Amino acid sequence: MRSIDRILLAIHGTHPGRVETRAALLAPALGIDAFDVLALHWAGTGVRPATAYSHVQVDGGRLRALVEGEPRELGAFAAPGELDKVWTVRRGRPADVIAGTADSIGADLTLMAGSGRPHLPLWARPSRDADVVRLCRGAMLLVHGEPRHEYRSVVVATDFSRASLAAARTAALLAPDARFVFVHAFQQPETAMMHDLELPPRVIRSYREQGWEAARRKLDEFVALFLRDVPPGRREVHAGRAVDVIRDCVRRQQADLLVLGRGACHPGARLSSSKVMQKLMDEGACDLLVGPDRPGDGSDRRLAA
Repeated sequence: MRSIDRILLAIHGTHPGRVETRAALLAPALGIDAFDVLALHWAGTGVRPATAYSHVQVDGGRLRALVEGEPRELGAFAAPGELDKVWTVRRGRPADVIAGTADSIGADLTLMAGSGRPHLPLWARPSRDADVVRLCRGAMLLVHGEPRHEYRSVVVATDFSRASLAAARTAALLAPDARFVFVHAFQQPETAMMHDLELPPRVIRSYREQGWEAARRKLDEFVALFLRDVPPGRREVHAGRAVDVIRDCVRRQQADLLVLGRGACHPGARLSSSKVMQKLMDEGACDLLVGPDRPGDGSDRRLAA
């Protein structure tokens, strides 16, 4: 992704002003002052859910509503009664409306307030955030905290894939002056078997060190080859489960933005209790950026995992 030219703000009454404030903070770095604003609320539930929404384009001080695809000029200041006429009811969930609108306007980035910590375990509930991420093709930014300043500390989790490459490049556009940290998690399940076989501790320690060195070398090569246009940053490699490694890195770095490649969330993994992205998404420790599913100018090459 070379630039972000079209931004969609998906807003609802749960967290008023959160998404709009974050968009205003991002605008100077992106050099844009025009947004598509999509306001939503449930209009029906059950077996035939429906969503009421209004789609308004904000360009400087002017407003224009899109009603069933037709533009309607509202001027600089719309009368309250006039705004009531731009609401439309569509069959489907809010996630369907957000994804459909983002795709129809070709949004490069969609902003939405994160749902926050859920009350049910992952396997026993749907996730609105995960559904939107799964359906949208462009980059998604889930705003969890109250925006107070530009992004200052960014953690980029990478698995050496094109998806994480696209996510990192998107983050560089949103936070060009932030401090970046690239983190990679690797696993060594063989060490448990080595313990069971009662191999000497020095052999197990040597095996772990070799795994760490190999992973660190891959991370260095990945950054040098593909992320030359991303601000240079610290690099961390840790053995362990990806969700634990990433969570610890976010806490240590006091990150206000976590960046993940879209490859961590795919339709077949929707009901998986081990899905990394949804776990981090639900925790809401900081804002979460999910890269686009179209890497754009990225390379087809991939380092061996």
